[in-house]
Amino acid sequence: MLEQFQAPAIQQWLSRDPNFLAEPVRQNAAVVFIDLSGFTSLSEQLGPDRIRELLKDFHALVDNEAVSCGGMITSFLGDGAMILFGLPAAATDDALRAADCALGLCITADRWLTSLPPSIASRLGFKVGAHFGVIVASRLGGGSFRHITATGDTVNVASRLMEVAANHGAKLALSDELLHVAGRDCALFKSGVLTGPNETQIRGRSGSLAIWLWHSANSN
Repeated sequence: MLEQFQAPAIQQWLSRDPNFLAEPVRQNAAVVFIDLSGFTSLSEQLGPDRIRELLKDFHALVDNEAVSCGGMITSFLGDGAMILFGLPAAATDDALRAADCALGLCITADRWLTSLPPSIASRLGFKVGAHFGVIVASRLGGGSFRHITATGDTVNVASRLMEVAANHGAKLALSDELLHVAGRDCALFKSGVLTGPNETQIRGRSGSLAIWLWHSANSN
């Protein structure tokens, strides 16, 4: 059964509607990615037990932020995660909640890194990317494993924006489209330093995209 591989929220949706996303659905949604930097090299130095502890703590903080903002973690990608805002159905505040989640991830991840021993914290960082647009929500997988996720250019851009953030020394890069739909009540306007929009080339994608960068107020 598909339910056994899903988060509790998805299990509830499937229990009410076993055919949920049996057919792909095209809709607007917001997508947030977060990824740790420096984790691969750190894994070479630390034993598997310590690495597991770090991942467990990191996954827990991502889960807390996603749930508190009403997002759905579609997958934990080792030292990263993808969070979707738009299921079980699109809502008018998906972009706003995604923007708030992106900010929350930046703040809590910073606090978590600060709490780690200096020998570990000095080698780790993180980056967040967020975008809003059309996605295709569906069930993907094979005979032994299937999961609910989103695909499309919006997802790819959100992932690439993490790279943009890292290249500009920012914690978060998000699209102008997401910020526009989120509106002026977005918490990103009230915390840290938000700059943009700037036309930016996204690797592997033709044309440019208007993006904003967010830095914490105490960034150097």
